[in-house]
Amino acid sequence: MNQLPKLIAEGLSQINLRPFMSLFLPLVLFWGGVTFPVSGQDSAKPVIQIVATGGTIANTRAGRISIEQTIADIRKDFPETRKLLDSVEFAITDLIRIGSHDFSSREFLNIARTVNRVIEAPGVKGVIVTQGTFSSEETAYFLHLLVKSDKPVVITNSQRPHGTVGNDGDKNFVDAVSVVLSPDAVGKGAMMVNNQTINSGREVLKTSVRPGAFTSGILGVLGIIESDRVTFYRAPTRRHTSHSEFDVDTITTLPKVEVISTYFDADPGLILAAAEIGVQGIIINGFTNGGLPYKDQRSALEALAGKGIPIVLTARGGFNNRVAVTSQNRFVEGDNLVAHKARILLQMALTRTSDPDEIQRIFNEY
Repeated sequence: MNQLPKLIAEGLSQINLRPFMSLFLPLVLFWGGVTFPVSGQDSAKPVIQIVATGGTIANTRAGRISIEQTIADIRKDFPETRKLLDSVEFAITDLIRIGSHDFSSREFLNIARTVNRVIEAPGVKGVIVTQGTFSSEETAYFLHLLVKSDKPVVITNSQRPHGTVGNDGDKNFVDAVSVVLSPDAVGKGAMMVNNQTINSGREVLKTSVRPGAFTSGILGVLGIIESDRVTFYRAPTRRHTSHSEFDVDTITTLPKVEVISTYFDADPGLILAAAEIGVQGIIINGFTNGGLPYKDQRSALEALAGKGIPIVLTARGGFNNRVAVTSQNRFVEGDNLVAHKARILLQMALTRTSDPDEIQRIFNEY
């Protein structure tokens, strides 16, 4: 009997366990709570990393489902997608599952750090971030500024729940895969894919609750997705991703920046109250003509600018307007960014400098 363990060990040593590794490894990774593959085991396939953050794209009338289940349902229900979906390896990081209307700066920074980590894994072609539509445009701009790679980064979502009539999320996801695999998507920064269109993370805005709601105004889409190919017609010209000076690894918290609107009889007390709570910068959602504040707001804003608090002017008419750079005031001109995106860029700028001239340079370049 004393020889039995030795005999078992010798017998096992004669068995080639390598073929079984591909069966057990995904289970080990799954139970370890880390990124794991969900389709195929062919190492020659390109890898697409998926960072799942919840949202309607992985939601049904019966409740939330995993993005793995969403992909499996697409493959089962739409045979025409199988060739594309089976041509890649999906590696999923199930990061968070909360409504994107509840995202704080912590979630946005966490998504950016995660994308930076997984995009450098071996064989990775690019990253798809699945998210709710409430704040997808903010995520897109954060990633446009913070991802340190030229590989495609695509944010996609859904206006209608998975498995319902008119669901748009399934098509958006399949299109996102096509965009990541397109060689022309390299170097385009973070992109939003919806309704067979590709928008830049810098300009994209949600304009309604219907499919097709994401648009870039008069600047137009970067490209379109059709059954036979992905076609790009323009590219971002402002600094982004690998050419960005911002580093998420050095950012623990974001500077406090508030948005104040312009309208007749606007009370300057709101500006003074912002200063009292320790604001480090203010975005003015000003008149469409030049982003100017209301006359009663101006003296309070100039006083804060004199104390070193940057004031950025944006146009309340939206992304179809540009606030020109002038030397006539002490404020920073916010170019064509809408107020909530100008806020993100000012927060990024304040992680590096509080000099208004440097901040103006950043708004000019990004």
